[in-house]
Amino acid sequence: MRKVAVAIFFILVTSSVALADWLTDFKSIFLNEGIDKAVVEAMKEGATPDSIVEKSLAFEGLNPANLIKALYCAGAQGQDIKKAAERYEISELLVAAGYKKSIAECGEQVADSQPFTPVQTGTSFVSVDPGGGGDNASEFTFNQ
Repeated sequence: MRKVAVAIFFILVTSSVALADWLTDFKSIFLNEGIDKAVVEAMKEGATPDSIVEKSLAFEGLNPANLIKALYCAGAQGQDIKKAAERYEISELLVAAGYKKSIAECGEQVADSQPFTPVQTGTSFVSVDPGGGGDNASEFTFNQ
């Protein structure tokens, strides 16, 4: 039992040190190189969009739309970004603006990181055989 308690304590201490390093690096990179580079590095270290948004909003002068853009460009999933934005009360307009900026500045990375969901509109000309037989023509049709 004592070994388990020591192992758990070691894991907690190690993870909190890693988190502190992530935050220190994040702020330093933000101040020296900008939000785009800071977000990329934070995500490489395992930070979630939620934690990045939480910490970033404390930075003076940061435009939330630029933060959203940086998250999309770094490869964060749109669903995670939207949840974080809702949690920290970033308006849908700012999320949309950040998404548009990300498409303009790093469109390929954004397209690669987002799941494709086709929009269904209009009528489809594909028909399905309700009988499940596959062929609609009989052998007699071809032997005439």
